Amino acid sequence: MRSFVDQLRRFVNLMRYFGKLKQGSGKWKGPISLYPVALLLVLPVLLLSLYPPPLIQSLASAISDGQYRLNPRVPPQQLVFLEIENTSVQAFGRWPWPRSVLAEGLARLHLAEVVALDMVFSEATRPEEDRQLAEALADLPVVGGVFLNGPLAATLQPHEWELLLDSALLDVTDVTLLTSDRLELPTPQLRDALPLLAALNIQPDADQQLRHYPLAFALQDMALPNLGVQLLRLGRQQDFTLQGSSAMTAGQSVPVDAQQRTRLNFYPPDTWQRIRFAELMQDDWDPERLAGRWVMVGVSEAGVTDLRATPLGYQPGPLVHLTFVANLLDASLLQEVQGTHLAGVLLLTLLAVFLIWQLASPWLRLLCYGAIALLLVAAGAGLYLWLHLWLEAFYPLLLLLLLVLLGEVWLFVQNRAETAWLRSAFSSYVAPALVERLVNQPQLISLGGQRQQLTVVFTDLRDFTPTTEALETEELVRHLNAYFGQMIEPLHRYQGTLDKLIGDAIMALFNAPLPDENHALHACLSAAAMLQALERFNANFPDDPVRQLRMGIGINTGEGVVGNIGAAGRFNYTAIGDVVNVAARLESATKAVNEAWQQARAAGEPKPCETVDILMGEATWLAVRDQLPCYPAGALQLKGKSMALQAWVLDWRAMQKMGLLS
Repeated sequence: MRSFVDQLRRFVNLMRYFGKLKQGSGKWKGPISLYPVALLLVLPVLLLSLYPPPLIQSLASAISDGQYRLNPRVPPQQLVFLEIENTSVQAFGRWPWPRSVLAEGLARLHLAEVVALDMVFSEATRPEEDRQLAEALADLPVVGGVFLNGPLAATLQPHEWELLLDSALLDVTDVTLLTSDRLELPTPQLRDALPLLAALNIQPDADQQLRHYPLAFALQDMALPNLGVQLLRLGRQQDFTLQGSSAMTAGQSVPVDAQQRTRLNFYPPDTWQRIRFAELMQDDWDPERLAGRWVMVGVSEAGVTDLRATPLGYQPGPLVHLTFVANLLDASLLQEVQGTHLAGVLLLTLLAVFLIWQLASPWLRLLCYGAIALLLVAAGAGLYLWLHLWLEAFYPLLLLLLLVLLGEVWLFVQNRAETAWLRSAFSSYVAPALVERLVNQPQLISLGGQRQQLTVVFTDLRDFTPTTEALETEELVRHLNAYFGQMIEPLHRYQGTLDKLIGDAIMALFNAPLPDENHALHACLSAAAMLQALERFNANFPDDPVRQLRMGIGINTGEGVVGNIGAAGRFNYTAIGDVVNVAARLESATKAVNEAWQQARAAGEPKPCETVDILMGEATWLAVRDQLPCYPAGALQLKGKSMALQAWVLDWRAMQKMGLLS
């Protein structure tokens, strides 16, 4: 339990990290966090694996059973199945045969190292034939069988209990076994000839397929081993130790569940050493063929009910017992991945999905989901083939399915909300085409705030006081709205973002929120186009100078912080930093520089342009000096700056004449 808690604690730390990634992106977040909800899904899936309902167990097995067909192993050659099949039935008649026939056949097994009988001789037949069989059994190292059904075990006689105690496991502590209170024994004459008895019962899973093999059954106060266990005890001369939820024999660990059942590792049916009983009875039979072998004697004839459903199809019951023996001999028993180990697989699946959720493309996410599903199936096959670990891939696949449904629904809702937010937040800032680009490529912007290069444009109306005094309030508002409408179009035309309107001033950004390699050039073109638009606007009032407006513009390029800035519920996408302050101060300086140039011109000093309407900082000038007509304005002592800054005048009228404005 502690290892699971440690895994969970480490995973929660990872989850917090991914949560910070999401929050840091500045994207819209739903009313609940997706990651804790996703983490909570692990627990019910884990509980479902520990206590699966029959339907769930059947589904899980149906997915994993195909792994058995990948088994490249063959059973150990020392194991032989002596089978009573159709050919033998044709030779000696319908089963059960006269016991004299069995006695003659068993006598031919005298060179075998161990013999196990998957049959119970519970009823007496002809005395002479029973005697012959008893004599044949007495000469062999043989294990006989009992069925855990029939009469109540409480009715057994003391000497019968003594015989069972001689066959029971001795080193058994603190275990929970499958129990039975009924027992069907061989006849007294035959069981006295058997040195060991073993249970023949095999309990299928909920879907009636055999996958697990019980090592022993609880009968009264004893642990009666199953036929495969007893065969190993006799063949190895080593006992089994059952303690808690573990089992050992000859220093070898047997992976078991809480009921001392182990998962079988089935072999391809055609890989077994099989000998027909009819072949054994032929005159030219060579006893050396079974010298030193472990022989399982049983019935495989189609008319007998001892055919068991397995993941590889129907197999004779004796082969199921022999499969356990073979698994133990070649160390290929399967350890089921459960509990904390399965929890680790589930958490890894969850982590992989968390990484997938960082992808913006739904098609890429879908491809990755499919890759994870294939990887889980492949991991199950790989663990089975190389490590003899049995992973029920159904449970991580179920978790994956739940996470896909949860995540994609959540992301769909998130994307819808994010799209609506982007449209509402930026429709007033940028051109409609850029809004659509933002919606389709939200990863291009960082709403959480970041430092980046940008160009800021500040505009303000000069000598606006006479206009405000001359116009009525309603008329003034209409006039300003008409003016702003003319100014916004040039901004959008050159990929500018309308940051805010401050009274009669405009602040615009370039290279935010969408990247623009030529942001300085576009800012200058936009500023010139705004003055051109203002000229057309004023032409509407040729006889009304009060309504004619004049504007100064400051442009500056540098590093600033852009993103959603504000308090809870009052966020605005904007920029802050010295680059913004300098742009505003340059705009304020346009009036003074213009007046100085006009005075100089009146004094006969030539100036390169008629008016100074646009001032730009040095970084902007460096970016556009080879493309636009710019003239030095000298070092300006801007408000709030301790040192004078070099500024340049942008001649927008010359740009107009050069055809640079679209």
